[in-house]
Amino acid sequence: MARPAILFDLDNTLVMEDEATFAAVRSTCEFAASRAGVDADPLVTAVPRLAASLWKASPTSPYADTMGIWWGEGLWGDFRGEAPELRALSDFVPTFRREVWAGALAAVGVADDALANELVETYRTVRRAREPVDAQAEPVLARLALDHRLALVTNGAPDVQREKLAGTTLAGYFGAIVISCEVGFAKPDPRIFEIALDRIGASAPEAVMVGDSLARDVAGARAAGIRAVWIDRRLWADEKGPTPDARIETLSALPAALAALGPVAVSPQDLREPHPPSARDGSRGRASRTEGR
Repeated sequence: MARPAILFDLDNTLVMEDEATFAAVRSTCEFAASRAGVDADPLVTAVPRLAASLWKASPTSPYADTMGIWWGEGLWGDFRGEAPELRALSDFVPTFRREVWAGALAAVGVADDALANELVETYRTVRRAREPVDAQAEPVLARLALDHRLALVTNGAPDVQREKLAGTTLAGYFGAIVISCEVGFAKPDPRIFEIALDRIGASAPEAVMVGDSLARDVAGARAAGIRAVWIDRRLWADEKGPTPDARIETLSALPAALAALGPVAVSPQDLREPHPPSARDGSRGRASRTEGR
């Protein structure tokens, strides 16, 4: 009998993307405040607001939103790749970063281009120095890998997502790592799930998707005929999506949730949803975003 398969999301499921981003924003703003003689808190408020606005207004936004690339990654990622859309992102982000940090300084009455340029590099260094991983991620993956085929299905830019993984010890647990910009499809498009299944030699009825987004992970899995476990990180404001097959709040609860699901009792066609939500329906601005990665 073939081993069942589990597909995992990356950001805010295994690695804590939001925690890393906002900790780096806070650290960089505190550095800026010490240099400029101002309070850090208004800077901490201004940076996400400006970054989300500039990111959304850019000509690269439609591609970034579809592929699941957000402003938090725009502040540090290189976006290397041959695709014209990735080249456009790579060309855009240097100006984007300067405008974010210069704008945040201006919001507290500081006009200092040299400091803004320094903050660009400070943030990139701080963010790259730490990739927080859910404390239960490796123990759970190690346990599940004994009798499951595992794959990673993540939206994002290849170099950015692989750099995150390189800061962890998780990559070796996966038989396949599928990244939206590499395959041309992003969650919730069912094709990215089908690619992952094909790479690990699994079929939809024997697979389960685990992720933090109802709109991307759960909806996409359902569209592909795959059952879904939603890890509710309480990050997404009013996110809409189908009801998951199971809901957990911690990764440590995953093995029990999988055991409770039992064997598939319906056909993949019965699970499919014909019109999954668009990947463009929400943004990644923390105060206003409505869907995950």
